[in-house]
Amino acid sequence: MQSAVPYLLASLCPPDAEIEVYNEKEDDIPLDREWDLVFFSYLHAYYEHTKVLSTLFRRRGMVTVAGGRHAGHFREDVAQYFDAVVVGEPEANVPQLIRDLEAGALQRVYDLPPVETCQIRPYRWDLMDYAKNRYTVPVIEASRGCPFSCNFCVLTGWERYRCRPVEDVVRDIQMHMKFNQGWLGAFDRTFTFADNNLGGSPAYLRALCEALIPLDVYWGCALTYNILADRELVQLMARAGCRYIYTGLESLSPEAIRSMKKRQNTLKDTAQTLRFAFQQGIMPSFGLLVGSDGDTEDYLRRLPDYLDDLGPHAVTFMALVCPYPETPYFRTVVEEGRLLPGVTSRDLDGYTLCHRPKNIEPEAAIEHYKRLVNVVGAPVRTARNVWSQLWLSDAPRYKPIILGGGLETTSIRAPLANRERTFLAGHDPIEAWDRQMMLELGLKPQQITPRSADHLVDMPTQRRALRKVA
Repeated sequence: MQSAVPYLLASLCPPDAEIEVYNEKEDDIPLDREWDLVFFSYLHAYYEHTKVLSTLFRRRGMVTVAGGRHAGHFREDVAQYFDAVVVGEPEANVPQLIRDLEAGALQRVYDLPPVETCQIRPYRWDLMDYAKNRYTVPVIEASRGCPFSCNFCVLTGWERYRCRPVEDVVRDIQMHMKFNQGWLGAFDRTFTFADNNLGGSPAYLRALCEALIPLDVYWGCALTYNILADRELVQLMARAGCRYIYTGLESLSPEAIRSMKKRQNTLKDTAQTLRFAFQQGIMPSFGLLVGSDGDTEDYLRRLPDYLDDLGPHAVTFMALVCPYPETPYFRTVVEEGRLLPGVTSRDLDGYTLCHRPKNIEPEAAIEHYKRLVNVVGAPVRTARNVWSQLWLSDAPRYKPIILGGGLETTSIRAPLANRERTFLAGHDPIEAWDRQMMLELGLKPQQITPRSADHLVDMPTQRRALRKVA
């Protein structure tokens, strides 16, 4: 999935603004351009790279702004390298920031409360150049946040779950969506919901699906496993054009699920649940995590056999559990003295072990991870699995989705392409260009220590503040 943030930010800019969008998955950012204002949205692991770019632009007189979860939680550190930091959602903050910039009164931090969901603007999909990424599809939001409290999730305690009016979502699809016309129309009338959990409210999801049925569109989404187990709702989603669901199954071990506080994952009748979704014309893909506090040597060793017992399945994401500093899990790891030494923001990528799991040694967890991505993502195994999925449904657009899912499954082996990686925090260097530029610019990596969460807003306090927002 490609980032949709630039197209949301563009919708909040003045109508006469000249806007350029750069996605580093598709293009290098040109370093010789002159912009009045540069917005950066990035993930934790790319903080060092982003602050290098910001420093280069600021030296030439450009104003830079950082936003996203990392920037919001580490605003004091980030403010050293950017002219302004946007905390939280952009709808109220970005227009105010632009007004202040034009008035010569730019503030260091913008932390206005979220707007009501009916005020969320349509994305500027007219700016999307599909020639740069022939596989991508447009994205739309129906909801924000998640009602669950998984202990490793960066949403837990920080973002209230709420939904946009169904009529607004339908309007944006009908009036503002620009579909990908490439590949002989294979992606035409196809989009993805950007929601963290489209199924956070089953009643809302039912109403949304009923409204989507007349539109004759095809879509994918991410939602929690409890929705997949609701057969009536899965059938309705299929009738509404859903062809792809990603769910965070995370583990096939009940002990691991309990350690994550992922109460919505019951693991009951998992094989039948997945097969039923396939039969309705929906590809149910899922992610697995290695290194949780419930993992054991025996479970990780036998995981490929457990997957075989599921029958048709699609593992499209496999990662190491990451204790992000803003999560409850980070606090647990710190309290128990299990945070590894030398962790930097670069290590917070989901593919680097930053803590000692409870039941296995760090080196053993890494070896299991490397073995599992090789076995589960093996082309022969994937081809056999895809072949069994292809014939479970004749729904329109089903078979192309299954074939694409096979490519996703083999891609879980991509982290192994760099044979020099140790996957252990504090041992893998950042990219060579970033390292050289940081040396030239005098920049230091951000260290993640047991005190890294001390400055964050107390979670219960944050929850109370969010309840006051409509």
